[in-house]
Amino acid sequence: MNQVVKTMANHYSKAILESQKELARALEVLSELPPLEDSALKADVVLSIDKMRLLHFKKAGRRKQPPLIICYALVNRPTILDLAPDRSLVQDLRAKGRDIYLIDWGYPDLCDRHLGLDDYIGDYLDSIVKCVIDRSDFNQVDLMGICQGGVFSLAYASLNPERVRKLVTLVTPVDTDVEGFTLSEMVRETNIEQLVNAYGNLPGEFLNQIYAALKPLQLGVVKEMGLSRSIKDTSSAELFLRMEQWINDSPDLAGRAAIEFAETFFKGNGLVKGSFYVDSKAVNLTNIRSPILNIFGTKDHLVPPVSSQALKAAIHPKTSYQELPLPAGHIGAFISDRCRTTVIEAIESHLT
Repeated sequence: MNQVVKTMANHYSKAILESQKELARALEVLSELPPLEDSALKADVVLSIDKMRLLHFKKAGRRKQPPLIICYALVNRPTILDLAPDRSLVQDLRAKGRDIYLIDWGYPDLCDRHLGLDDYIGDYLDSIVKCVIDRSDFNQVDLMGICQGGVFSLAYASLNPERVRKLVTLVTPVDTDVEGFTLSEMVRETNIEQLVNAYGNLPGEFLNQIYAALKPLQLGVVKEMGLSRSIKDTSSAELFLRMEQWINDSPDLAGRAAIEFAETFFKGNGLVKGSFYVDSKAVNLTNIRSPILNIFGTKDHLVPPVSSQALKAAIHPKTSYQELPLPAGHIGAFISDRCRTTVIEAIESHLT
């Protein structure tokens, strides 16, 4: 018995020692890393309205394709789409010969607390689409919405079907009343209006705490334990720091928009029940005529796959629809090595 105990003790001692060595190597790599260059989102600003900027990534080559507008969420920054030269959804799509326009919603302050969904979808997004059409040789655009940006894109395409040629939704929630939608349940139990009344806007730090609470072990202890294994060299260390920088770079949400999105979309299940309004017009997903590619992660802890898949039943039966489930989480679905090639090829095939 004593020999078994000694053997186990030796085994765990060696494992702990090796783990400590790996951590020391990772810390050494991090300590020698030069300051990160702000290389993300270097593009021409072609439209500015209040805090919003429309960024243009000019196409590579002379291929004639309709422009693609990427609409990201108000939460977090769109830098995740151009994180690094070898981790950039924007650059991957640009390399296919497409004009890419990316919406940067900016950092709302107290002056923006009265901005609502009418402003973001009915004004800003509408102005963006018109601007891109005016700059191109096409009378329609392709539109890709990610997460909350997918909700905005669906709403816009339903209200302006003549302006959207093809539509891509990526990790986009649709039905908020499905089983296992923890984020939706938390929003339903939270008095967003009270928070906005206290702060003016919904603090980005508060939103980060909510996301961390959804996977406390994976985003806390497990993440820290895996630090030494994820950092092997300068390249992996830089990627780690860029991800950490992005995770903690959370803009506040404009107060009115935060309340309206919580009440209309999450608590009211507005896209499914038809109670989502923009400029007093009801968003009816059956009005969408654009062929849709719906991409989602089967391991997504923020947006359950079944919530995204509800889009198929919500649109008109004659609207062209296809799904792409990916073995990944919310962010990994479009930046992880094992999914990026599949995602780019699927988007390219859909838009061609």
